[in-house]
Amino acid sequence: MGRIFLGKPLHWGLIVLMIAIGWVVGYERLHVIWFNLFTVILLAISALAVAVVLLTSKANERITRDPLEPDGD
Repeated sequence: MGRIFLGKPLHWGLIVLMIAIGWVVGYERLHVIWFNLFTVILLAISALAVAVVLLTSKANERITRDPLEPDGD
């Protein structure tokens, strides 16, 4: 299963947390009533997710299915 589900359990838990927060703000209809707050919440969730993945991943650790290699320009 490790070859199918790349990443740490923390990263997968973060996805579950992001979905839960997205469901709550949708259920509260923030995207209709308080659009600016909704936008800030989405930006904060996205920034938090990127920060957690970057801070908890080692330099040579594989976090994507395809290798990330710079172009040879």
